[in-house]
Amino acid sequence: DMNEVANFIKGGIKGCADNKLNYPPFTPCILDDLMYSKTLCMDAKHKWGNHYDVHSLYGYSMVLATDKASKAVFGTSRSMVFTRSSFPGVGKYSGHWLGDNGANWNDIKWAIPGMLEFNLFGIPYIGADICGFFDNSTEELCTRWMQVGAFYPFSRNHNAQGYADQDPAAYGIDSLVVTTSRHYLNIRYTLLPYLYTLFYKAHVNGETVVRPVMHEFYSDIETWAVHKQFMWGAHLLITPVLDPGVELVEAYIPDAIWYNFETVRPSSLDPFSTCSSVSGKKLYICVMKFVCSLSRLHPMGLIIALDDNKAASGELFWDDGDSRDTVSSGVYIHYQFSVDVLSMQVAHNGYTDPNNLKFEKITVMGMNTAPALVRVSDGNTVITLIESQINHNSSTQVLHLENLELELGKNYTVNWEFKISVNINCYPEGDEDQAKCEARGCLWEPLSNPQCYYPENHGYITSKKVETASGIIVEIERNTEFPSQRSRSRDISKLQVDITYLSGRSLRWKIFDPYNARYEVPIHLDLPATPETDETKREYRVQINNQPFGIQVIRKESNEIIWDSAVPGFTFSDQFLQISTILPSDYVYGFGETEHLTYKHDLNYQKYGLFAKDQPPGYKLNSYGVHPFYMGLEKSKSAHGVLLLNSNAMENKRITLIKLYLYYYFLFITILYFFLRLYTYMIGRPVLPAYWSLGFQLCRYGYANDTEIADLYRDMKAAQIPYDVQYADIDYMERQMDFTLDQVNFKELPALVDQMRAEGMRFIFILDPAIAGNETKGSYPAFDTGIEKDIFIKWPPEFSSDIVWGKVWPDYPNVTVDNSLDWDTQVELFRAFAAFPDFFKSSTTEWWGEQIKDFYNNIMKFDGLWIDMNEPASFVHGTVGENCLGNEDLENPPYMPPLESKLRGLKHKTLCMNSEQILASGTRVKHYDVHNLYGWSHTKPTYDALLSTTGKRGVVVTRSTYPSSGRWAGHWLGDNYSTWDQLLKSIIGMCLVVLGKISITGADICGFFNTAENEMCLRWMQLGAFYPFSRNHNTINMPRQDPVAWGPEFAAMSRDVLNIRYTLLPYLYTLMYEAHVHGNTVVRPLLHEFVTDERTWDIDGHGCMLCFVFSCSRLNPLGLIVALNDEGVAHGSLFWDDGEGINTVQNGRYLLTTFSVFDVRYYVLKKAKCPVLSALFGLWSLNPIGNPRLSISLEAKHLWPLSIYEQIQIQNCFMQ
Repeated sequence: DMNEVANFIKGGIKGCADNKLNYPPFTPCILDDLMYSKTLCMDAKHKWGNHYDVHSLYGYSMVLATDKASKAVFGTSRSMVFTRSSFPGVGKYSGHWLGDNGANWNDIKWAIPGMLEFNLFGIPYIGADICGFFDNSTEELCTRWMQVGAFYPFSRNHNAQGYADQDPAAYGIDSLVVTTSRHYLNIRYTLLPYLYTLFYKAHVNGETVVRPVMHEFYSDIETWAVHKQFMWGAHLLITPVLDPGVELVEAYIPDAIWYNFETVRPSSLDPFSTCSSVSGKKLYICVMKFVCSLSRLHPMGLIIALDDNKAASGELFWDDGDSRDTVSSGVYIHYQFSVDVLSMQVAHNGYTDPNNLKFEKITVMGMNTAPALVRVSDGNTVITLIESQINHNSSTQVLHLENLELELGKNYTVNWEFKISVNINCYPEGDEDQAKCEARGCLWEPLSNPQCYYPENHGYITSKKVETASGIIVEIERNTEFPSQRSRSRDISKLQVDITYLSGRSLRWKIFDPYNARYEVPIHLDLPATPETDETKREYRVQINNQPFGIQVIRKESNEIIWDSAVPGFTFSDQFLQISTILPSDYVYGFGETEHLTYKHDLNYQKYGLFAKDQPPGYKLNSYGVHPFYMGLEKSKSAHGVLLLNSNAMENKRITLIKLYLYYYFLFITILYFFLRLYTYMIGRPVLPAYWSLGFQLCRYGYANDTEIADLYRDMKAAQIPYDVQYADIDYMERQMDFTLDQVNFKELPALVDQMRAEGMRFIFILDPAIAGNETKGSYPAFDTGIEKDIFIKWPPEFSSDIVWGKVWPDYPNVTVDNSLDWDTQVELFRAFAAFPDFFKSSTTEWWGEQIKDFYNNIMKFDGLWIDMNEPASFVHGTVGENCLGNEDLENPPYMPPLESKLRGLKHKTLCMNSEQILASGTRVKHYDVHNLYGWSHTKPTYDALLSTTGKRGVVVTRSTYPSSGRWAGHWLGDNYSTWDQLLKSIIGMCLVVLGKISITGADICGFFNTAENEMCLRWMQLGAFYPFSRNHNTINMPRQDPVAWGPEFAAMSRDVLNIRYTLLPYLYTLMYEAHVHGNTVVRPLLHEFVTDERTWDIDGHGCMLCFVFSCSRLNPLGLIVALNDEGVAHGSLFWDDGEGINTVQNGRYLLTTFSVFDVRYYVLKKAKCPVLSALFGLWSLNPIGNPRLSISLEAKHLWPLSIYEQIQIQNCFMQ
């Protein structure tokens, strides 16, 4: 004490000499405006120099001497020094108190900023004299000060001679001071291990012990001025009462999950809150995450405060509490704690506590459900806690695990499992009532959602299970306690479940009728040649629940259950199959093609139908393609995916299907980036498109003639708007018939196409699958040869040998269409009968290729193909006359998913479900089973025909898709609307399409239907410039919306943004290569790159998070844009080939260059301070595109040698 140095006289007993040290030219604003006031003369001599220079170091020097003496006196024991006078660095040896304060309300307030400041100064062992040093403290003041002082790191009640006693007992044994002191000091002692751990972290890492709220919530600007509250570490918030006569205190509670420490209840306070302090007895304490509790001789306790993700983390430091240098000598225990599953992992163990301490109680705050089971494991033994050890309070949401004996210094995991009450809808058809519900053996609760739900034991029961190194085979039987659900759909009583461990990161299971063969999806998947039989190499484990039967898939690393179908309601019947799973989180993406409001699915009692249909985008409407695949994120920030290989109509809420077998593929991955690669390894990598197909494209349904296209081409060139591809929609055809040319309005189109192609443009034509059937024999070769080759879809032979006729775009011959009539009348009077090729048949693919090649060689050239209407779409329902032959239950099945026009049956706007198709194997199948594969079956023959015909890569764009369609084609988002919400939803749609592994995707820019607005169309042009598939397209009878249609200003802005696109085309092309080779995404949501940032999980949009970007067109010089990260590092690559050759990757005819910047230094070159990049440019592959082999390596670790420097021109700080 008194080591400022303090003196009761000024200077010395003889005063101080008149010199520049005692009376300097300038005196700061200090006590008495005198340098030696209450201290020594400034010219006094110290070993370290004049007192003038070292006055402020006096206390520091005394601390050093005291520390040295302390070590001599106490030997190996640590003891403690605290000093009144301090200086930076004193915290290494000593603590500090805030000095001789007064017993007043001002000084109790001032102590908090004082403590915070000294933690900032590196002196965490800090506190104020509790109840004040000078003056007499009132009982109320001392009560409040004992409360807050219990949370000073240095907690001491201290006052001066001549004033009333103020230790708690001095106020009387029954006084409020004694009661509150005992209460809050007991809390302090409970939390001493937490405080001690904070001091360890300060000692090792330099962290603060007491800290302001802003240190933990810096991004919340409101915390910057909070000075009447403070925190212990990151997890304990103390809000004291600092004014007399109050029972309410204003507090700022940052955005987090907080718990009232005393009531152990979750805090429901808003950020600006008033906390109750009833009768002056309460101090408001909030806690989050982990706190360890004990005294040194009492059993350990662990307090866990769960956050909003039901997670927590913390740590504990423990040594003997007394010996010196335990950290440096390693004689201590350091625990790391974390929850999802409670993991108690010893990070360092160099100490054995002589008191044989154990964790005996664990308190979990924020546990809103009581666990059904709690297991404790030390890695060797698993113990299940008995009922008396588990105490859950549902009102406070606190779980107490008691009478534990978890030895200090050992690793443990504590796993709590919940019996989740899941009400699965027993009457998904709707129109339920109590009688109907109970007739199915289900439970009826009119106020619940759903009202009718399955009993807990409904479903199947395991009768036999055989486990092998490569998987599990399970036999299950239907629980006959419950009646059959649907009389029109026979239940299958006995089923077999085959589970195969495909690899360490993937597995498959198939649920099937072992006694009767059923249709299986005829799509090839690339699977590992042999299962993974080494259990240690698998990232998952599989458990079978016996009743009700269910499969649980658990990620080993986090112990998260990421698939759990052990819930009631599993149904397997001829035409209705249902399976439900409990999800590990709400973050689910996928299941297309339906319009969603967000990329993340809303699973709150929502249903989404999946059935390919000619249906423009609309909320929850089933649309053109089917992708029964979803990706789920887990609390551990890992990802998994599930592919349900099914081609029947279905819905997802739970998984409900109509007639199939159940084939599931499960993919596990810790890093989301690699998860997407794993999926494409299975279904096939996306196609590499021609380079030119990444340019801007124009199309319109409603070009009146070839002159209109020629004028558009001229105007686009005049406006200098980048533009690579022109389309022709069905207008170019004679009466909308494939492989024909309108000789009246589009007679000169072939010559125009030749001219445009000669100037570097590319042309794409549309083809629909439907072939007109009312032409005079010999006049329409496409139909005639189709009949000869028997390629059209027909009825099953037992019903008829005729073609299943529909109606689409082709018109009857010799008719004049009256467009003033309503649509149905036009279809009836003017639309011809149309036949649909069966693309599963090899004869059909051969016929299709011949028609395409004949059109190219004899009518008109093209560079790519656009296939439309291949859901398949029809303008009549089922067939002409709408009389579908065969089983009515196929047209209107016992259960209809929530499809558009579900009341019209599955045949609405498509073929009859009883239609017969023939697979390549010769197997006859119903259209009911393969409807959703029609577009898929149409795509590969088109791609093969394009390559075979043109001898170049080109591009195919298809409307209807299924998993693996991306191997051959791109996909646009269909016939959207010219509305602002469709502009926004196009981003969501692209992300979903890319998740289905189709890299070439985009929406019709400015919208297909309705009249576009100028501002909206401009914004859409700006967004669409960054679609992978960038095409402006709209429908007939609507105004033009191409860039030159709006005037010069619009054209200029379109040109500017498209120039950016063209600058970045090499980067986009490289992304396409990486998708083609590795399965990466091209467009991607932010979460794909920043999955550890949970804020990105809800963001709808794509991010181009670039390191290296290349700028050029194919004829202009390349440029390189390098965007450095925080460390001055960047990495990138460039893929380059001829842009349109076939199989350039497979044949090695490409260039792949990698770039990395690993340092940035500044050198003075020609008197200019120029950044010189230390960069390594390495060429991985250069196959015979040309003879030269080039290797470039530039490295600037030192100044460039003169011989090299002379070859480099330095101009305006750019190296050429």
